[in-house]
Amino acid sequence: MNSQSWILILSVGFFIITLGFIAAIGFLIYASLEIRRAAQAFKEFLQNTEERINPVLEETEQTLKSLRKVSDDVGTITENVRNFSGAMHEIVDNLRALSSIVYNVREGVSLRVLGVKAGIKTALEVLIRSLKN
Repeated sequence: MNSQSWILILSVGFFIITLGFIAAIGFLIYASLEIRRAAQAFKEFLQNTEERINPVLEETEQTLKSLRKVSDDVGTITENVRNFSGAMHEIVDNLRALSSIVYNVREGVSLRVLGVKAGIKTALEVLIRSLKN
């Protein structure tokens, strides 16, 4: 092969490589523009998401504070019920003791009344017998 044909082959090859390189650069420019648009869209999506999530997070925080307050109130109510239950237990014990005292007094009074009644009956019988005689 002569040198002119080599120069022609090399020129065509260089031309093809140059076209390929220009096509690659064009593709890279297009891809970078698309990536830039996608990044901008993603950035907007993140901003919108943040704007929507912030109120939800604030409401969640308020809900958690309310739940904590309710939990504290339930603890206080539980303590009050325990105290009330203890007081009721003491009242029941005092009523039992009072009932026992009343029962014992009543039994004592009943026995005394029965004794006085028997004494009066006997005295009247003796009086009636002595009046008859």
